[in-house]
Amino acid sequence: MTPVSDPDDLQALVELSGAGEQVLADLDACVQRLHQVQRAKVMLASLDTVTLRGVLAARRARLSGEVAAS
Repeated sequence: MTPVSDPDDLQALVELSGAGEQVLADLDACVQRLHQVQRAKVMLASLDTVTLRGVLAARRARLSGEVAAS
């Protein structure tokens, strides 16, 4: 590895090396969110067709309203 001597590069390395705990916390939050997504998909898969279509239609309508309001 090439030694770093540029002050800006050294400062960037110090900042990056101190970010480990936050990066791990962010990763943990992402993994937890992924588990929530997977559980939601399982729950949605258990719905009957009529209910699922109704929920999806309501979501589409809500999203269309949000896009139009933007």
